Amino acid sequence: MDAVDRKIIALLRDDSRISVTDLADEVPISISAASERLKRLTRSGMISRFTIELNAEMTGRTIDALIEIRLPTQVDHRPFDEAVRAMPAVVNALHLTGPFDYQLRVQTRDVPELDAFLSKLKLDFGVAETNTRLALRTVEGFPRPPSLD
Repeated sequence: MDAVDRKIIALLRDDSRISVTDLADEVPISISAASERLKRLTRSGMISRFTIELNAEMTGRTIDALIEIRLPTQVDHRPFDEAVRAMPAVVNALHLTGPFDYQLRVQTRDVPELDAFLSKLKLDFGVAETNTRLALRTVEGFPRPPSLD
């Protein structure tokens, strides 16, 4: 990876829908060179996907909560992983070290929906303990992809 690849990635981080023509103009390199570099970065796995970011307010899911979850000891985590993937309210899930096993970031329409979500976790999965915090706001510029530096 060279400086041109890094510049392409930086431009894509800001706007993953940038056209190859605009990418070539910004770098600056030829359109065919920009296209080939983009293909190479994708094939190599450096770029794993192109995605969008939805406005949570426009989706109606304005409650943003972080939920730490401790499962019962000696439990197989795979069924929980599968269940979490199927829950539309979950926008991120991390398996952790420390006193809690998971941290889920969930977005719900209101507090009663969040309460129902927490109850479902406890009833359906035998969650031993939760710690829930409401996010007041996301700091501008986050979340962001990992740095290349």
